[in-house]
Amino acid sequence: MAMPTSQILLSEMEFQRRTGAALDWIRRSIDAHQGNGSAAFYSFGKWAPAYPETTGYLIETLLDYNLLDYALSCGKWLLYVQHPDGSFPSRYADSGQPSIFNTGMILFGLTRLFEDTKDEAYLMAIRRAVDWLLDQLEPDGSWPNHAFVPGFLPSYYTRAVWGVLLANRVLNDPKVEPAMKTAMGYYAQRLQPDGAVRDWGFNPGKPAYTHTIAYSWRGFWEVALLLNEKEWLNAVQKGMERLAALRQQHGKLPGRLDGSWNPDLSFSCLTGNAQLSVLAGRIFQRSGEPCFGDMAYDFFQETACRQVLRPKSSYYGGIAGSHPLWGPYQRLRYPNWAVKFFLDAYLLLFKTNKEISNNSTTQHAKR
Repeated sequence: MAMPTSQILLSEMEFQRRTGAALDWIRRSIDAHQGNGSAAFYSFGKWAPAYPETTGYLIETLLDYNLLDYALSCGKWLLYVQHPDGSFPSRYADSGQPSIFNTGMILFGLTRLFEDTKDEAYLMAIRRAVDWLLDQLEPDGSWPNHAFVPGFLPSYYTRAVWGVLLANRVLNDPKVEPAMKTAMGYYAQRLQPDGAVRDWGFNPGKPAYTHTIAYSWRGFWEVALLLNEKEWLNAVQKGMERLAALRQQHGKLPGRLDGSWNPDLSFSCLTGNAQLSVLAGRIFQRSGEPCFGDMAYDFFQETACRQVLRPKSSYYGGIAGSHPLWGPYQRLRYPNWAVKFFLDAYLLLFKTNKEISNNSTTQHAKR
């Protein structure tokens, strides 16, 4: 009898093959810049400039897969490109413009590096970045300046709030948690009981890619766990259940949704699929409800089947922004963050699968 597809994908051999290919792609994206950050994307045979934002949170993944030297080289570069006021650049390192969201995302990598190495240089960078973010916060909890789209405050800033709270694990600053509670209060007004979130995309009034939907939900989920806000947890779970129902109805995840849950099925946002797999896995860890474990696998598979595994291809190990490749999200590009979330999702799935298998074996032996 043939092994079920899920067991093939979660076998030790397949995990090593696919993550090995993905890590090879990530290493090449960093080697392309002599260790000074990971290229934003690969397209038409060329690497883009190194991208501070995604290099920042990619560091966590590098450390999870024991690529310490690469993580350290990326961390050293981030220390170099940090602005004197503590902020980090918008877009590429030479933009000359600060970014709220990018600064929040880079905190993930710097915090993990400090926790793993105890190098005070990272702690100083974290301190300066958090101080800058607190200085930029308005009394109502909003960050109105230094946005991707000037004047628009997207709901995926919840992920930046999470980054600041995570950084406070090493800062232990009593000002941080109250400030971030205020910030979350601003975005919580947008969270609907069915899980939809107003302004969860890149632009006001337009449908959101599953990439930014996952950003928004993951921020709500992780901050809710830290602040014990059960209402947010429930709303995110309902949103994920509704998304899974759409997938079942149409046979795949939509590439984007509007605020009324109308799906765009003309393409898949592969990054978003992987991010949603991670979120489903996190919900499964807390709830133990099998439907979320199934979601984690099903959402992941939609990205896994698009990974480039032709060994002689220059795209080997990479994952496109969209399927088809000419879809609207990161058109004709293979972004580094797609591979980052793919690796995160696969590691979570693989570890969970092994834990379930081990528990089942233990329970069987006790009988």
